Amino acid sequence: MAFNKIQIKHLLLCAVLTAGMSTFTSCSDDDNDAPDPTYPVTVTENLPSEIPATYTVESGSVTYTELNTGRVTTFNLPLSATDVLPAGTYDIDGTMVVKYTDAEGNAVEQTLRAVATQQVVSATSSPVTLKWFFYNPDNSLVFSEIYCAGSPNAKGTNGLYDTFFKIYNNTDSVIYADGLAIVESKLTNVSTDKILTEANFHENNFTAQTVYVIPGSGRDVAIKPGESIKIVDQAIDWSAQVAGALDHRDADFEWYDVVTVGTVRDTDNPDVPNLDKWFSYSATIWLPSNQCNRSYAIVRFPEGMTAETFLAQQAGDYTYINAATGKEMNGTKCYLIKYDWILDGVNLCPNESWTSGALSTSVDASHAAISDAKTDPNRFGKKFVRKVAGVSAAGNTVLKDTNDSANDFEVVSAR
Repeated sequence: MAFNKIQIKHLLLCAVLTAGMSTFTSCSDDDNDAPDPTYPVTVTENLPSEIPATYTVESGSVTYTELNTGRVTTFNLPLSATDVLPAGTYDIDGTMVVKYTDAEGNAVEQTLRAVATQQVVSATSSPVTLKWFFYNPDNSLVFSEIYCAGSPNAKGTNGLYDTFFKIYNNTDSVIYADGLAIVESKLTNVSTDKILTEANFHENNFTAQTVYVIPGSGRDVAIKPGESIKIVDQAIDWSAQVAGALDHRDADFEWYDVVTVGTVRDTDNPDVPNLDKWFSYSATIWLPSNQCNRSYAIVRFPEGMTAETFLAQQAGDYTYINAATGKEMNGTKCYLIKYDWILDGVNLCPNESWTSGALSTSVDASHAAISDAKTDPNRFGKKFVRKVAGVSAAGNTVLKDTNDSANDFEVVSAR
């Protein structure tokens, strides 16, 4: 049964009204001793502002761990007046799934989490305030920062190649990044072309034009809880070329393209390991979209998949109707990424140019915008940063991940 917010408040009020009553949950070995008193579990809810008053609780629980005895007690949500605990000092960890209708009339289901430490339960204690934050248990690794526009060049007319991605461990456990890929969409988020090949429909597969993979044998690249790795285009000190640009000599990895045509050459820092290049559409060097109008994803391939098997099995060439000419054309130099391989995905696009995302709406319901206009020079020197949602039970920062980049990211200076 689903409960709305008014019902939850009614149940919590019932719990508060019984605060003066004690019930017995255990007896001592000595029959002459009085049993330990227990007290109602009372909670004040503090939910994210995006959730309206008409939400319903689909499921959830709150776990209380007594710090002196180690005793663990779990209550299902919503709490009732019969939920009681012995006096003590508790750490609290809660998870719940809520449903609501957003401002556009869409049905939304979200997982929330709340943690609190050293909360006292006694005859005189006040209700615990649980501050709930958006939580996605499936997305253990997320993009914490994306920098595609680059720092402004000396004239301020274009961006440098000091671009980067940061991958963050959003859990309380060590996660190994060996074999992870960063991929860029073939399809832009400004296109009005009509895709004809069903496999390339954005709800079916993610069509990628670059695949760069973190090397390792399985346990070589550890990301500790609450920490990140930085992956850059060129691991050099760009401020030596233009004042205010970024110094990437601290990078964990760089993507390096061996170029044999033309005059453009990539720069390789021998002290920073390179990503394995499984595929890139570019015959020279790959640069993330300077106008920030494509989509990016973190991918964990199935065990045993190699570059050779990926390229052999996941070819993604397609046909489409060109919106400008009305002619049927072919899209080439791309590969299909299954959605159950994607750990995190983000649509980027200037607001005025947005048409639809290259990612499935289940991965990203909207987009993060660095500017309104695609040619806005103020986009240079700006990066996308994921917002903080809360703090985990282990004390690690939890980043906001609602699979809706418009809500999850903010744009700040990269300096």
